Amino acid sequence: MKTSLNTTWYNKPLILNSLFIIFVLLIITTRVVMFFNINTYIDSDQPFMWIGASDYAKGLFYEPRFYGQNYNSFMEAFFAVPLLWLKVPVYYAVPLATHIIFLFPFLFTASFLFFSGKKENALLVLAIVLCMTPAYDILNSLPRGFVTGVFFGSFFVVTFLQPRKMKYFFLNILLLEIGYFINPNSIIVSVPFLLFSLFTNYRERRFYLVLLAGLAFVYPLYTLFDQFYLDHPSYVIYGLQHSFSFDYFLQNITHPEQAFGHINFFVEEQYLFLCLAVVLLAAALFKTNRMAFFAFAGFMVIVVLSLFSGKTREGSFWPFYSYSRMYLGIPLVICLFTTKLSFSRRPFIILIVPLTLIFSSYKLLSLKNKVAYHTMDSHAIGVHLVKLEKVRDAIDFYKGVCKKNKVDRLLISNTFWLNTYLAYGGPAVYNDFPNTEETRSERRYKVWNGNKDKVFRSFVLISVASNFDKLTQSRSEFECVRLDEYGLFLIKNNTLSNASFISLVNKTERL
Repeated sequence: MKTSLNTTWYNKPLILNSLFIIFVLLIITTRVVMFFNINTYIDSDQPFMWIGASDYAKGLFYEPRFYGQNYNSFMEAFFAVPLLWLKVPVYYAVPLATHIIFLFPFLFTASFLFFSGKKENALLVLAIVLCMTPAYDILNSLPRGFVTGVFFGSFFVVTFLQPRKMKYFFLNILLLEIGYFINPNSIIVSVPFLLFSLFTNYRERRFYLVLLAGLAFVYPLYTLFDQFYLDHPSYVIYGLQHSFSFDYFLQNITHPEQAFGHINFFVEEQYLFLCLAVVLLAAALFKTNRMAFFAFAGFMVIVVLSLFSGKTREGSFWPFYSYSRMYLGIPLVICLFTTKLSFSRRPFIILIVPLTLIFSSYKLLSLKNKVAYHTMDSHAIGVHLVKLEKVRDAIDFYKGVCKKNKVDRLLISNTFWLNTYLAYGGPAVYNDFPNTEETRSERRYKVWNGNKDKVFRSFVLISVASNFDKLTQSRSEFECVRLDEYGLFLIKNNTLSNASFISLVNKTERL
């Protein structure tokens, strides 16, 4: 009897059920700890997402994408709207939405597998998430539009388990199309899903009919997301530039740790564990499921082809502007294809479970040190970081300056270090914040176009030219009153149009 108990304990339903709950709780705990550590640092691009959420919560939809761009989207801002309606501050609501968007594909995939009787596969999905590096967790915590495309692969697992159910395939076709227009990094997940569906159903006539029916939505989605910017090119401040070159491939292939170092298992800034996982999965699929193997091989081809793209070289070896943001879908692809494998329960529990528990516990305990390392000023490139407390203090301060001087307009130099936090973050945090505008590269078309011919009699100016008053003292079109020694001025009795005054500021700051 004793021997029987020793050999069958791992087959008891309570073991896998308990492990599933423990793994889910570990993932949620990791995200909570991440939220209270990394989301207290605000990079200079996040306020764009704040103002998008604020506008959406008021029912204002000015354009289909990120303000001033013909790419990316305010999907995280959209998901944050219910939280704003519940009076959650925007600087909490938006990152919470990011965490939800990131977690959903993995938690749904694991839950669907678990309740479909594939409990070992479900645990493996959760283990994959738990064994990713802290840099990966940081990257997926940033409300910058990085995680949005992969979200639309959330329901691919249904088709992986039931590939002949065309109603699920049709739903997923629609989702992958939306995902592509939201963020093309979804291709990493979508292409292998399509290949798997094709190789599984290539003899089925109805498969092609459903595929064509789903693809019929491409043009309406294109019209919704992209046609707007072709019809209104003046909305685009920063346009998407596509470029492909063998030089990019050489740079990527000679420095693979840059592209994949933040989506590796266990160790940051390396890629060997990720490569090992891909090779082992490919070998297992080749042995057990050739159709899935061919689809997975297609995924590897897509990754190789992507290395020729210039977008993969736009970034740095820093989670806040990581090269790896282009490959965020790789862990989900691995999760999906592991659904085609079967596992022996005892070795799985004896090997995978302890490894996952040990590493995830270590990651939780070392997370503060990792965050401190990655938020060092010396690592910043592309964007800069400011503590949320300082951002809130700055917003309150300049709001107070405008109120004290009885003006309702704040003009901010584009090169001022807090420009985006004030111009976009201020109005998102406070409904009664003064009207804001940047002197150059103002993202909101409705602001710069609507204001260019207006004459604002009085307003507060933040300029990087701390002697702006002296440089313009001969001007008779306005009065300039110095408010501090660092470039803060009150402009009174102005007769210049907004466009003319901004042109003057820009010329002055170049002196």
